[in-house]
Amino acid sequence: MQKKIIALAIAGLSSAAFAQSTVTLSGLVDGGYYSQSLETAGMADTKTAFASNGSSTSALFITVTEDLGGGNKVKFFGESDWQFGTNTATGLLNSYNYLEVSGNWGALKGGNLNTDALYATIAAQPFGTGIGSGISGAFGRLSRAGSNGVYAGGTAGLVAAEGEAAGGISGARSVRINNSLQYSTPSMGGFSASLQWAKKNDEGLPVAAASNTAGFTAIGLKYNKGPINVHYVNEQISNGGQLGSGNALTLAAGEKVTHNILAGNYTFGPATVYAGWTRSKNSGNAVLVADSRSWNLGLKYAVSGALSLAGQILRVDDKSVTDADRNLNAVGIDYAMSKRTTAYGRYETGDNNKNGATGNGVGGFNRWQAGLRHSF
Repeated sequence: MQKKIIALAIAGLSSAAFAQSTVTLSGLVDGGYYSQSLETAGMADTKTAFASNGSSTSALFITVTEDLGGGNKVKFFGESDWQFGTNTATGLLNSYNYLEVSGNWGALKGGNLNTDALYATIAAQPFGTGIGSGISGAFGRLSRAGSNGVYAGGTAGLVAAEGEAAGGISGARSVRINNSLQYSTPSMGGFSASLQWAKKNDEGLPVAAASNTAGFTAIGLKYNKGPINVHYVNEQISNGGQLGSGNALTLAAGEKVTHNILAGNYTFGPATVYAGWTRSKNSGNAVLVADSRSWNLGLKYAVSGALSLAGQILRVDDKSVTDADRNLNAVGIDYAMSKRTTAYGRYETGDNNKNGATGNGVGGFNRWQAGLRHSF
């Protein structure tokens, strides 16, 4: 349950009253027993007695709103993500954060914004961003070149989670973009659209300038009404220009990566079916030509008011010469102990590189976690 911790009304001069601002603090904690088995070269099998974020991301949210009148509002939102159960310092408001003005005309926001690709891939399957989702750090379906590709990793323009570790188990994801702007239309009969943009910075920088950033443009279309929820997203990431040893940007000079995502779900009675399709392709790189596609099917079924079961299959077909096809199969169970506390179990198995250099199966993984998720 969200708890309003501050409600402040400021009276102006000459008896003129300003609108009330409201600050809300809320959050989520997710943790439990975690086990994994990895076949990726350089990574030994490990087991952890306790880990966080098996079904969702542990986070603290701060929301500030003010009614400007005439149907217009201003809003600040800040999210702090952390690895629950550790003392790792991650900083205040280290995740999704923005300042927004909205009204009957739509909404304009700026900040470190979540991408529409993130929301689309969440809509395509029943596991959110946790184990089994296919968009967690364990398995990314949006990549430049299968499980061995590296693109836009650790640049100032794209957060580190966007990149894929070379040869590692982590997958490429489109999560959020620093210093970006987004306009979203109001919903009209269930239809809405959005445009997100971040400027490419390549204006006269030295070769090794760490501030050299990638450009980002995304167009999102959505229909969400009744039992139907459908997303389409086209996003493009382009190199900031000059590239040198001091720059973490891993796209080639002049290279552009394009992602197309079509995803959705349909609910009937106690069941929700999910489906998604993606295509990732690059241009402007003579050395690495990438073209990968993915599809998935998922199902969530409410056995009772408290108990639900879920599962999905996900396949990635790498059309490039790397031919690093991937697959993921996942199942899950949720039991609502109350409105705010849920016991869960998650299991996924798959292969992040079915055509590994040292033989088929390099990149295989098995993961499971049983824990509790509590929102407040």
